[in-house]
Amino acid sequence: MRELVRRPERRRAWRIAGCALLAVLMAESLLGTLSIDAHYVADEALAGRSVLFRTMIYLIRCFSVEPGLGACVSLGAFVLLYFLPRLRTTGLERGLAACFGVLFTFMQMIGWSYDTYGSWDALFGSRFILLRAAIIFLGRTLLSACLVLYAFRLADRLTAAPAGGPFRFSWKRFLLAAGLVVLCWLPYYILFFPGLGNPDTSMQIAWFLHRPTEWLRYSAVRGPEVYATNHHPYFTTVLYGAFAKLGLLLDGNIFYGVALYCLCQMLAMALVLTGVWFYLRRLGLSGRICRAGLAFTALFPLCPLYAITMLKDTLFGLVCLTFSVLLFEVARTRGERLKHNWFCGALLANGLLVALTKNQGVYFVAAAAAFCLIFCRRRLRAAVSLVLPVVLFQVVWLQVLLPAWNVAPGGRQEVLGPLFQQTARYVEMYPEDVTAEEADAIRAVIDYDHLAELYNPTLADDVKFTYNQDATEEELSAYYQAWLKMLRRHPDAYLQALLNNVYGSFYLGNQTALSYTDFDNREVADYPELVVEKTPLLERVQPIAQILLAAVQRVPGIGVLFCVGGYPWVVLFLFLDVLRRRQYAQLLAQLPAILSVAVLLVSPVSGSYRYAMPMIFLLPFLIGLRLLPGPSAPTAAGEAAGEGGGSPKN
Repeated sequence: MRELVRRPERRRAWRIAGCALLAVLMAESLLGTLSIDAHYVADEALAGRSVLFRTMIYLIRCFSVEPGLGACVSLGAFVLLYFLPRLRTTGLERGLAACFGVLFTFMQMIGWSYDTYGSWDALFGSRFILLRAAIIFLGRTLLSACLVLYAFRLADRLTAAPAGGPFRFSWKRFLLAAGLVVLCWLPYYILFFPGLGNPDTSMQIAWFLHRPTEWLRYSAVRGPEVYATNHHPYFTTVLYGAFAKLGLLLDGNIFYGVALYCLCQMLAMALVLTGVWFYLRRLGLSGRICRAGLAFTALFPLCPLYAITMLKDTLFGLVCLTFSVLLFEVARTRGERLKHNWFCGALLANGLLVALTKNQGVYFVAAAAAFCLIFCRRRLRAAVSLVLPVVLFQVVWLQVLLPAWNVAPGGRQEVLGPLFQQTARYVEMYPEDVTAEEADAIRAVIDYDHLAELYNPTLADDVKFTYNQDATEEELSAYYQAWLKMLRRHPDAYLQALLNNVYGSFYLGNQTALSYTDFDNREVADYPELVVEKTPLLERVQPIAQILLAAVQRVPGIGVLFCVGGYPWVVLFLFLDVLRRRQYAQLLAQLPAILSVAVLLVSPVSGSYRYAMPMIFLLPFLIGLRLLPGPSAPTAAGEAAGEGGGSPKN
C-alpha cells in the first residue's frame, strides 16, 4: 500500500526535476550569446581545455553574470513546462509545434549571425562554437514549441466562443465604417501629397509615355521601337501611365495624375479592407473582434502608407486579398458557390488581375486552379474560372498582345539571379579555386572580373544586372556546367549565398525601411514633366516622418508588427493550426499567403516590405478565419441551408 502511495510522489518528483533541468536549459539558451569575439571563444584561462569543459564553464558563466535574471528566467520557464501537461496536447500538435520551433529558432540564430558577421560563423565557426550553438538551439526550440502549444490552446478557447449572433448587412453601416477608415488615413494623404512611389513606378510611367530609360538595356529585346518591358507588369505600366497622361493633360505635369491615382487607390483599399471585416462578421465572427479589426485597419500605419503608394506590389497585395476571400467562398461551400455565374465571373476577373499585377501571380492562380480541380465540386466551372485566366495570360497577353505592342519580355537575369549570387559568393570566398575554364564560362554570362566587389549579400541587383543579354545558349550551358562543378567542390558557398540573401525576410531583428516618404524620381530626372516635386509641407515633414517611422519599429512589443521577418511565421502558425484541426478547406484561402512566403526564398532583396505585401494585407483576414466559431456554432443569418458554417471540416 505504501508503495502505491509513493509512486505518484516519485512521478511528481521526477517531473519537477525534469522541468527544472529543461527550464535551466531554456534559461541558458536565452541568456547565452552567439558572439565569436575572443572573450567568448578563446579565453586564455581555458586554453588547452577540452571543448566540453569550456562549454560547461561558459554555461556556468551565463548564470553567474546576472544570477537574479537567470533565476527569474528559469522560474518562468519552469512554470511554462510544469503546466504544459494540462494542455492535453496530441502527438500531432506536439509534432507540428516542434516543426515550428526548429524552423523559427534556426532562422533567428542564422539571421543574427548573418546580420552581425555576414556569415554563419556564429553557428559553425569551430567545435566550441558549434556545441554552444547546439545548446542554445535546443533551449530556444523547446521554448518556441511550448509557446506554440499554448497558442494552439488559446486559439481553441477563442473559437469555442459562441457565434456573434445574427448579422444583417447594411450599406449605410458599411459605407460609414469605410468612411471612418478613410478619415483616419486622410492625414497621411495630406502630409505626403500627391502620394508616394518608388523608382520602378517612375520608370513605368516613362515607358508608357515612350520616354526611353537606361534600364531598357537590361531587356532581352532591344531596339528603337521598344520603349517598355514586362519586367514590371505591363498592365500596371498602362494603369500608372494612363493617370500620368491625365495629369499631363490637366497641368503639363504628372503631379495631379499621381494625386488622383493615390486617392482612388486609398478609397478602393478602404472599401476592400472594411468589406473583409463585414464578410467575417456575416460568417459569425463576434462583433467585438470585427470592431477591433476595423480599428486596427484604420490605425495601423502600414495600411495608409501603402494605400497612397503608387506601386505594383500594393495593387498585387490588394487583389490577392480579394482572391483569397473568393477562394474561401469556394472552399466553404465545397464548390457550390461556383454554380452562380456572377461568382465565376468575379473569380475569373480577380484571377486575371492577380496574374497581370505581378509576374509570379500567374503561379498563384495556377496553384489555386489545381487545388480546386482536385478537391472541389463543379470542376468544369472551376476550370473556366481559374484555368482560363492562366491561359489568357500566358497565351493572349504574353504571346499576342505584348509583342503586338512592342513590349519586350523581362530579362533572364530575374530567374538566374539566385545562381549569380551563388557564383559571386563562391568567387569572393574561394577566388583561387576557380579554374580558367570556369572563369571564362562565367565571364561570358556575367562580369566575372568584378564579381567580388559587386557582390552584395542581401541585394542581387548589382550582380544580376551585369548579365550579358546577348549570351548564347551554348554560353549559358557552359555557365551551368561550371556552376555545377563549383557546387560539388564547395556547396557551403552556395548555401551561404542563399541564406544570406533571404534571412532578412524571416529574422525578427532585421530592420527595413518602413515605407517610402516621397515619390522617387531618380529614373525620370531627365524629363521635367515626369518629375513629381515635393510640396512645401512635405519638405518640412519628411525628415520628421523618417525619424518617426524608424522609431516605431523599435518600440518593444509593438515593433514586431512592423517587422517583415514576423509575417512568414504567422502564416506558418496559421497553416499548422489548420493542419492540426484538419480544417483543410481553409488551406485554399491561405494559398496566396503561403506562396508569398515561398517567393521570399527567391526574392532579389532581403527583408523588403514589397515582397511581403500580400501577407500584410492577407493576415488580418486569415486570422479572422481562424477565430470563427467551430462547425457546431450557428451560421450567420441569411446563409443558405447546406452551405456550412464559418469553419468547416473537410
